[in-house]
Amino acid sequence: MPDRVLPERVLIADDDRDARVLWAAVAEAEGLQVTEAEDGREAVEILDRDGDFKLVILDVMMPYVEGYEVLKHIRSVERLKEIPVIISTADRTTRGLTGVPVDEKTSFINKAAGLDNMRRGVIQALGKSSV
Repeated sequence: MPDRVLPERVLIADDDRDARVLWAAVAEAEGLQVTEAEDGREAVEILDRDGDFKLVILDVMMPYVEGYEVLKHIRSVERLKEIPVIISTADRTTRGLTGVPVDEKTSFINKAAGLDNMRRGVIQALGKSSV
């Protein structure tokens, strides 16, 4: 009997349920299994317990721990630092990024830009070619 291949996973951290639903629809359409966090503190707890994610999507403004702080945590932990991260924001600027480790594995998506833009961002972050 062949080994069952487990689906690749994405962590979506956003305090807005509607935003999580949209990101989940996009991620599931790309074959990813979704794990959700309702705030930054929960995202850090999940990542510390289980860092086996292909992608992490973070809202900037969340209770307890903001998305930028979660990103700093991800980039500072050896077993997490290579995970691509999408910063999901409604803000077109990158203000507030002082000390935030922005690199080629980090991208910004304006969540108000629509599902097609969100899908392109997920595809790009996963290193797939857009269809």
